[in-house]
Amino acid sequence: MTVDQRTAGRFAIASGVVTILAAIVLVIFFVVEAPALVESGDVDRITVFGSTNDALIALALLLLLPVAMFVGRARLVGVAGLGLGAVFMITTALRVIDYATNSLLIGVAFALVGAWLLVLNVRAGSSASFSGGARWAGVFAGLAFVTIGAFGAIAGPSVMADPTTVMSYPILVALLGAGTAGLHLATPVWAILTGRRWLAVDHATRPD
Repeated sequence: MTVDQRTAGRFAIASGVVTILAAIVLVIFFVVEAPALVESGDVDRITVFGSTNDALIALALLLLLPVAMFVGRARLVGVAGLGLGAVFMITTALRVIDYATNSLLIGVAFALVGAWLLVLNVRAGSSASFSGGARWAGVFAGLAFVTIGAFGAIAGPSVMADPTTVMSYPILVALLGAGTAGLHLATPVWAILTGRRWLAVDHATRPD
């Protein structure tokens, strides 16, 4: 499937906007629902704001698929990570699979997304397709996705099944916090800046 530059730009901006909405919902989740969820120890319980955040992240990942199709660099890695990430975020929102197992699956998918973003932005150099600010945001976003992947791998299913256990490991809390913050903050900055730049360019210049 071929995606033109303007289409990729529009989808990138849309993904950024959705991620910002997800960040707002996440803050509400931590304030309103997270304390009771941690106290109960039942991470498989569906919550309004928690599941909404998961669903919004799934949508944001899906909206980045045309971006991955447009950009030549590491296209298959990006498509695989974004597609799998979207599927597993939906199963998390609906609790189709238990949270511990899903966290590991999301970690693998997010590691692929992170690798795609890093390859895309670290190697961009002085490419006219990406501004300096967008490249830096893309690098931070890539590191955030990889960090979440590392969190899932290090924590393992037994730890992920009990949120109180996670809280007793500072390194795990730090990894999850840094990864989550980077995903919700750096990713929309990269997506929106990149999308605006692509829309501003009159001629199609497919990054390779």
